[in-house]
Amino acid sequence: MDTRSRCFRYSLTSILLVLFLAAPVPAQTDAPVVTEQHMVAAPDGAKLNTLVSRPGQPGRYPAVVYRTPYGLDWMKAAMERYARQGYVCVAQDVRGRHGSEGLFAPFEHEIPDGDALLRWVRSQPWSNGVVASNGHSYVGFTALYLAAGQEGALRCIVADDPVVSPRGGLYTGGAMNHHFDYYWSILVDGRKLDLPGTIGLDWDKLFPLLPLRDAHRGVGRTIPFYRNWVDWANGSFGRDAFPEPSMIRTDSTAVLLVAGWFDLFCADVLDFYGQIRGGGDGARMKLIIGPFDHANSPPPESDMEFGDWQALSIPAEVNRWQDRWILEKRNGAEAEAPVRFFVMGENRWENAETWPPQGVREHAMYLRSDGRANTCTGPGRLDNRAPGKEPFDRYTYDPADPVPTRGGSICCLREMTRAGAMDQREIEKRSDVLVYTSEPLKEDLTIAGPVRLELFAASSARDTDFTGKLVDVHPDGTALNIVESIQRARFRNGDTPSLLIPGSVERYRFTLGQTAMTFKKGHRIRLEVSSSNFPRFDRNLNTGGPIGTESAGVKAEQKVYHDREHPSRIILPVWDRK
Repeated sequence: MDTRSRCFRYSLTSILLVLFLAAPVPAQTDAPVVTEQHMVAAPDGAKLNTLVSRPGQPGRYPAVVYRTPYGLDWMKAAMERYARQGYVCVAQDVRGRHGSEGLFAPFEHEIPDGDALLRWVRSQPWSNGVVASNGHSYVGFTALYLAAGQEGALRCIVADDPVVSPRGGLYTGGAMNHHFDYYWSILVDGRKLDLPGTIGLDWDKLFPLLPLRDAHRGVGRTIPFYRNWVDWANGSFGRDAFPEPSMIRTDSTAVLLVAGWFDLFCADVLDFYGQIRGGGDGARMKLIIGPFDHANSPPPESDMEFGDWQALSIPAEVNRWQDRWILEKRNGAEAEAPVRFFVMGENRWENAETWPPQGVREHAMYLRSDGRANTCTGPGRLDNRAPGKEPFDRYTYDPADPVPTRGGSICCLREMTRAGAMDQREIEKRSDVLVYTSEPLKEDLTIAGPVRLELFAASSARDTDFTGKLVDVHPDGTALNIVESIQRARFRNGDTPSLLIPGSVERYRFTLGQTAMTFKKGHRIRLEVSSSNFPRFDRNLNTGGPIGTESAGVKAEQKVYHDREHPSRIILPVWDRK
């Protein structure tokens, strides 16, 4: 299979996964099914294309609702299977997409439009008033935010790798999630899904285009909502346009969340679980985290082995959860552990009452070196002892030659770079990557939870970025990335931008991501520090000017401090299992 075909398959898998979740185990029956098409009015009068599949026998039934930007034709077979199971399945094109009227502005209209659909569903003669929803990715977003409107009160929600927070999906640490933002905006621009049109594009030329807000000239068009996203990267991050997870009401809703360690949206899913579990019934809130990318399977190009990850079946878990809470079958789903997560490194599923699991403690490892930590051959090390008097490390960050993305928690486009754990040794040969490595471990070390970085650094620029990456180093030297992130300097203190005083030492505190990983005996723990990870994140041009409007950058001289007054450190969530 050539690269073009393989990438098309992976992109299609990612988007069509909602069909997989939409299909409970099919009943062995030829029971009649009625399929109808309706145009349901949104609050502003726009008519939204809506497809209904329901049992052919008269009666009142529970409804499972989907709202999608990806079209309805490919859902018909799964919808009919739902109907044969005793559900009504309702699927709707979101506004401005496929058969629906209006203008598509991602994330911005889904609460009122979804609320209007719920009201319509409950008014139908075939409805018994019970409504549930589920979905993957953007469809997971619309599923969750059905519980944010006036109708609210869904019986059950299943959200797999959902975009819980649009701000968290589009931005990280003040930087744009460029790999996702740019690709996905091309995919959903216009009225219809155009997967073939995204395959075979020269992404090596497209991703670097500047200025950022005009980058879609490379595909011959302007995408207004993408321009908004770039403009909002200057500080609002869509605050007045995007809904927030705090709007989602789940007090009486059973919620199953599925996340993947190598999915872009994982951290937001885990944060949201903590929010709803803190205010709800634990038996009704379930979280599953696997070694998955956005297609809900282990990344196919990953250099890490995951053993028998299929010992837990996600489709089976979804079926049991829906049957328990929608059809009220007493199958014991609520009695199982509320959190099930996959521990990489030892490749096994664990159960827990909370996330992070009980028994997690913070363990700091300090950056140490003699001032020459550049590349993996340098003397940079991670040490349990805090530093004393030590020289700083330095490197030059050139936005014209950024550190390339290799693996990690990225979403969707695999033609240029792929998600997952991949060997970082080529990356670590670069002089603009500082590398700090522990001694070989004397025993296994398991972490479970958020990995945090506290970095003391200075720059010659008025604005720049700092990146961190946690790496598992095998005895043969293979270096596999586990989590990584970025912090834009102007947003080091929050959403209000504050430019740097060149040469001033600042403290950067940010989370590299969440994970569950066992570093095996004889392995070493490594931290990479740099200023770019492209194209996963957009490049900081180091000028301090308006983000998205400039066509060229300048080099920045970076200094990373690790001494008694500036104890740079990585903080690991070490899990002491009983």
